[in-house]
Amino acid sequence: MTFSSSELAEERYPGVTFDCALPQKWVNEMAERGFDVRGHFVTLYPDEGVDYMAPVTAEGIRMAAIIASNIEG
Repeated sequence: MTFSSSELAEERYPGVTFDCALPQKWVNEMAERGFDVRGHFVTLYPDEGVDYMAPVTAEGIRMAAIIASNIEG
């Protein structure tokens, strides 16, 4: 059974407002890094804090881990 990113987001982030539309600039930046993030992330809008892109699939989690491990700090 295949689930939509909306269904996955509702399951993974219950009660948090989200949007399946991703900022095109971010999608383009991730594509330049070799990642097709469409369908693997949603934009979360928590009640407090900053909006952010959150993974909803195992592949999205893998991409997020690679991206996070490549951040220089």
